[in-house]
Amino acid sequence: MFVEQRASTVTIALIDGENNTKSLMDKTRKPWQPLWLRRFLRRTAAMLARGLVRIRGRAGLAAIQRDGDRLGRLHYHLSVFQRRRLASQVAQLFDLKPDDPEIPAMLKQSWCTNDRAVLEVLAKACGALSADQLADSVRVTGIEPLAENLESGRGAILLGMHSGNVLALLLKLALRGLPISMVANQPRRVPDGFFEDFFSGSDVEVIRARPESRAYYALNKAVQRGRAAYIAIDQIHKRGGIPVRFLGKQVPMPGGASVLARKHGVPIYPVLLEAAEPEWQFRIGEGIHLPDGQDQHQDVADLAAIIDAHIRQRPQLWSWHHRRWMRFPFE
Repeated sequence: MFVEQRASTVTIALIDGENNTKSLMDKTRKPWQPLWLRRFLRRTAAMLARGLVRIRGRAGLAAIQRDGDRLGRLHYHLSVFQRRRLASQVAQLFDLKPDDPEIPAMLKQSWCTNDRAVLEVLAKACGALSADQLADSVRVTGIEPLAENLESGRGAILLGMHSGNVLALLLKLALRGLPISMVANQPRRVPDGFFEDFFSGSDVEVIRARPESRAYYALNKAVQRGRAAYIAIDQIHKRGGIPVRFLGKQVPMPGGASVLARKHGVPIYPVLLEAAEPEWQFRIGEGIHLPDGQDQHQDVADLAAIIDAHIRQRPQLWSWHHRRWMRFPFE
């Protein structure tokens, strides 16, 4: 009972409730995109991408990356309605003119960055790339404080976002000897156990995001055992979450990172993508200790502000077409 109640404070909205959150998203959903069609197109695209990487993977990582860039440009041009809608929202967020040439350039790079990461992950999962090949495509700085913290037996929280090939980063950290746990929401368009297969042979523990009570219990145990738990704070909740300001909108964010950090007294390390070329360049930010006497809403708002500021500095590296942020209205 305690775990279920605790998980609900992590994942369910404390303000406005889940029905209000869902209604906000529904207002922005297009009626000409039925759910069954979106799911069919996503599954078909995933199947074609897996076939592509099995063939192209023989030519090595560079070929996969080139194909990812081409796929991203194609994806951008085909997503006519989505990119127009995003262009309008990005212009409003950054106070730009709707016809500013920076907007399409930024969004196109965002699609390319995302699709390159997707193809790399699929190539590793289907055996076209080895773990070492993929890990070698990542350069990471700021790892020493995190490593020292974990070597002392204390756990940690890795605060992430949808930016670049985070799975390759986690694989690299694990191959370096760091114990990593990751919350994963199993997509319908990939085979069951996809993430477990991807990380097989490494010290990355995959924790299923559903059911939420079990996910929180597993995360709690992971941090207690001295592992680093990776949580994507921009995984905006469909139902519930803690509403905070993020990229100009009031959106429901997960509160698990702050709850676990306070419960175990462990630092939170932001995971920040600095560049995508010529390799993935990540930086592990300085450990954050939440101030005493602060409520959970402010904790989540402070963490969201860190990610918000980084995205504004390097907007081309964040996945703007991630399906949830754009569904919320500006205030």
